[in-house]
Amino acid sequence: NIDSLEDDIARANIENSLERLKRIRNTVGELDSFLCEILRLVDLPKPQITPVNVNALVREVETFVRPESLKKEVTVKVALKENLPDIQADPAQLKHAVLNVLLNAIEACAVKGLVTLATEAKAHRIMLTITDSGGGILEIDRDRIFEPFFTTKEAHAGLGLSLALEIVKRHQGRLSYTSQVGTGTTFLISLPTKRGMGRK
Repeated sequence: NIDSLEDDIARANIENSLERLKRIRNTVGELDSFLCEILRLVDLPKPQITPVNVNALVREVETFVRPESLKKEVTVKVALKENLPDIQADPAQLKHAVLNVLLNAIEACAVKGLVTLATEAKAHRIMLTITDSGGGILEIDRDRIFEPFFTTKEAHAGLGLSLALEIVKRHQGRLSYTSQVGTGTTFLISLPTKRGMGRK
């Protein structure tokens, strides 16, 4: 977003510049609060639960990562079912979980790759799938991808998926995946609606 902001300023695109500044300010504030709590408590902060529209949250995350996807020439397609019920969640934490999985999907793709974000409601749960056209997860790595500090990429801490899993679990959700080498990977985030809270 900072790179794109520099381009906007160079083109005197003030409206886009202000919008990018707002997104950067909000996200940096969320990161600062979130990471300070993690460092101080050596644990995730207690979720601050409010009603959350998953489609709106997904659109916000997709907008935020757009500069990264454009830089890598990866197309991010959004296919959201409308009129989904809200869930009860901490929006900042859930946003980080979705962001981590989405960035992982973009990084898995080759140039000109495709990532699809899709939502639907099923049995008092909201299902969010993030599908990439990358090379898939090797069989030898599949039992370890949610382990803290495990990574197959250079210059990565290996915390993104483990943090996403912990956040989803704290929201009574499930994070799973299917993968085929040479074809790609689909991550599924399943979260209960208010009516589904406490159900298995």
